[in-house]
Amino acid sequence: MKITKDQTMTHFLEELLNPKSVAVLGASNNFLTMGTGQLYVLRTRYRGKVFPIHPSENTVLGYPAFQSFEDLPEIPDLLVVILPTRLVMEYLEKAGQFGIRFAIVVSAGFSEVGKPEDQQKLDDIAKQYGMRFLGPNCIGIVNNHCPDGNFNCTWFPFELPEAQEGNVSLVSQSGSWISQVLIWVERRGLRLGKAVSVGNEANVNITDCFEYFRDDPKTKVVATYIEGVKSEGRQFVKALRELAEKKPVIVHYVGGTEAGARAGISHTASLGGSSSVYETIFKQTGAIRAPTMEELYEFAHAFSLTYPPSGNKVGIITNSGGPAVTFADSCERYGLRVPSFSENLKESIKQVVRPTASPNNPIDLTFDMDFGLIYNEIPKLIWQTGEVDALLYYGLFGGSMMERMLKFGNYEFVEMLPTMVMDHLLKENLTNFVRWIHEEKVPILISCLDTADEAVEYLQTNNIAVFKWPSMAARAMKALVDYYGYKKNR
Repeated sequence: MKITKDQTMTHFLEELLNPKSVAVLGASNNFLTMGTGQLYVLRTRYRGKVFPIHPSENTVLGYPAFQSFEDLPEIPDLLVVILPTRLVMEYLEKAGQFGIRFAIVVSAGFSEVGKPEDQQKLDDIAKQYGMRFLGPNCIGIVNNHCPDGNFNCTWFPFELPEAQEGNVSLVSQSGSWISQVLIWVERRGLRLGKAVSVGNEANVNITDCFEYFRDDPKTKVVATYIEGVKSEGRQFVKALRELAEKKPVIVHYVGGTEAGARAGISHTASLGGSSSVYETIFKQTGAIRAPTMEELYEFAHAFSLTYPPSGNKVGIITNSGGPAVTFADSCERYGLRVPSFSENLKESIKQVVRPTASPNNPIDLTFDMDFGLIYNEIPKLIWQTGEVDALLYYGLFGGSMMERMLKFGNYEFVEMLPTMVMDHLLKENLTNFVRWIHEEKVPILISCLDTADEAVEYLQTNNIAVFKWPSMAARAMKALVDYYGYKKNR
C-alpha cells in the first residue's frame, strides 16, 4: 500500500486492476493462439492505450506493433505475458529494467509442473525491480469498473447491462472459474464487477486480494475458489476474518479429498489440507462455505441483491402443491424453520384466497391468476405480522408462458386470450411488489423454473434474486441466515 496525496491508503491492486495503458507479449494476427484471443477480447471494450509487442508484425489486430520495450512510446501501466515458458523470465526482467511496475503472467510451466525454482526466479526478478505480478499460470483479470472501459484480458467476452453496477468480486486460483464461467454469469444475471485469477501465486496471492476487496467500495460480496493455501496461513486467516467482518465471503474449497489434493498440486501447486480444518477456519472467520461451484455463484447472487434476514423463520408462498412441499422440505433439511402461521394470520389468509388454497405455511394457492393477490395481498399479510424473518416464493408465469401456449396451438383462439391485459396487470403488480420489497427491505428469494420468463428478467433487473430450483433458493437463504446471524451474535 502507499499514501496518496489525500493521505488515504491505496492498495497496489487498485493500480493493477485499472491500467490506463497495457503492453501485450504473445498476441499476433493468428487467432489460433491464446494471446491473440485475449487481445481481441480486450480491445472490444477497453478504451485505454494498447501496445502489442511482436518481433516481426507491423500491426496486430489493428494496433501498431512494437518490436521491443524500447520502441514503446511510453512505459505502460501493465504488461500481459502470454509467451512460451522459456521466454517468460527473460522478458519479465526486460520489463523490470524498462520500468514496468505491474504484470500478468498468463504463461504456465512453473511450480505446477515441478519447477518451483523457475517460479522463484520470477518473484526474485519482480522484487529486484519493484514489480508486482499475477500468476504465473493464470488467466488475468476482469474489471467492469475500470475508468478506461471494461478491462477483460480473458478469452471470454463479458459485460453487464448498462444500468447495472457489478458488486460481486471473484478471486480464484483457477483461471477457468473466472473466464469460462463468464458466459453463464452474464446469462444468469450475476452482478460481476471484478474477477482476479491468481494462478500459482508466485507474487500476488489470495490474501492480497482479500485485503484489497475488504476496502473496495464497489465490492459488496466476494466469492472465492481455493485449492489450498500455499503459504502465510496466519495472514490468510486474518485477512479472511477482516474481510468477512465487513462483507459476505463465500468460499468453495476443493483440496480436501485425496483426488482433489492430487489434482490441485498438478494444477496450481496448491497443497490442499484436511477439509475439516478448512471448515473450522471458515466457521471461525464468518466465511460461508459453498459445497459446489454452482452454489458459490448462486450464493454470491443472493448476497448481492437480498436484504439481510433477522432470523431463520421463513414464510413460503407457492402456486403449486409439489413445489410447496419441496420448498418446505428443503428449508427444514438446511436448517431453516417453516413455522405454522398463527390462527389470526390463517384466518386473514382464508378471507382472500380460494377455498382450495392452503392458508398455512407453506401457502399453496393452487392455480390462481390473481396477480394482485399473489404479489401484494398475501406477502403483505404475512410480513406485517412479524411471524417470519424472510419470504420464499415459487411460481412466476408471465407473458412468455402465454406466448408459448399460443405458439404451440398455431395461434388459434388468440382473440380469446387477453394477453395484453394480462401483461399489463402483471407488470403493474410486479412494479408494486418490487417497490414494497425495497421500501420494507424484505429478505426474499424467488424460484421459477422458466428463468427466461420476462417476469424473471424484470425482477432481476430490479434487484430481486430469482433461482431456478426451490432447493437452491432455500440453500441460498440458509447462507444469508448463517452469515448475518454470525455477525449479529459476535
